[in-house]
Amino acid sequence: MNQQPNQDPILKDLIASAKNSQVTRRGLLAGGGAISIAALLAACAPGKKTLSPAKDISATDKQVIWDNWPYYMDGEDGSFPTLKAFQKESGITVHYNINVDDNNTYFARIKNQLAAGSDTGADTMCLTDWMIARLINSGYVQELDYTAMPNVSANLLPSFKTTFGGSFDPGRKYSLPWKGIVAAIGYHKANYKKLTGKDAPATLEDLWNPALKGKVEVLSEMRDTLGVMMMGAGINIESFTSDDFHNTLDKFTSLVSSGQIRGIKGNSYIEDYKNGDAVAGIVWAGDLIGANIELGSDVLGVVLLDSGSTFACDNFVIPMGSPHKANAEAVIDYYFQPEVAAKLALAGVNYVTPVAGAKELVIAENPSLGNNPLMFPTDEIFATKLKQFRALTPKEDNEFSKAWSDAANGVV
Repeated sequence: MNQQPNQDPILKDLIASAKNSQVTRRGLLAGGGAISIAALLAACAPGKKTLSPAKDISATDKQVIWDNWPYYMDGEDGSFPTLKAFQKESGITVHYNINVDDNNTYFARIKNQLAAGSDTGADTMCLTDWMIARLINSGYVQELDYTAMPNVSANLLPSFKTTFGGSFDPGRKYSLPWKGIVAAIGYHKANYKKLTGKDAPATLEDLWNPALKGKVEVLSEMRDTLGVMMMGAGINIESFTSDDFHNTLDKFTSLVSSGQIRGIKGNSYIEDYKNGDAVAGIVWAGDLIGANIELGSDVLGVVLLDSGSTFACDNFVIPMGSPHKANAEAVIDYYFQPEVAAKLALAGVNYVTPVAGAKELVIAENPSLGNNPLMFPTDEIFATKLKQFRALTPKEDNEFSKAWSDAANGVV
């Protein structure tokens, strides 16, 4: 008699709310190729430049161009209800472009314009913490005007200004969070139970159980895979040393060489979890939501380890060459209204919001969703389980990315 796996309480309520978002924002990241691109770009990371902001013509040219990742907006069939409401309210036309498919490939397309301080074709874009750190350190983005963004000032959750953002942008002078992403331990429930006799992994060391040899897959994103591994070894990823990094990489390399880790992947890893070939490993939590939707049941589970899960944000910045800074700040501020952030969550944008008050509004409409820690981590989870990989210096970015590429390339 076939039995359905027990429903995961963390995931089950997200499934119902995410029916329209079956491909995740992270699910489109490239695999092994992205590692090589990362190493290449890190090797030519620019130094700090002194650039002047473009003349702002927002008052006379009421438009703004926003580049973002897929599946980050309500109504991505083109209806965009919250954007349409903003346009009606503000009189500013928003050209919302789903142009970001990977941090490195996006940067490669606009790096010459960024370096010259010229218009990149976007007035604002949302990129991940480490890439934002690179742009800030290079002098490529404008300082934000908080007096023009009262909703941000009132509703930005403090942890997103200090703990998550403070390391690479103290005081959030140049960037603001759009959505947060959790990397944690994922597992195929039935196969994990069959191989180990346990219901779920409890520690990182559970992934190295000999019973799982050749069944473990991890992410091709260095900061998430090695970040989770460092935390599992008791290392603070917000202040780790070069020795900490290389010692963890040595551990990773030994696990690959021994065959314990079967794959290091980007977009394709979730297929291996769905078909049961990958039984446990390091995953992006949001991807499991989409996978369970496609499978029609809670086949996969996720664990936020006590030792820590990595947490990163995709963040707004305004490049130096943007001629519509005030309009960009207006649309950013609009999305920091709790009722607007709640609409996104209820519409199936199932990533962590940085907007205070949104959780309570979601609870009023959907209590299970609003209390789900994958979308709305509690203060305790933020304080104890979610940590941010510290910003790297250009030298470290080069050194670490090359070392990771050498260790991970060719492992599929």
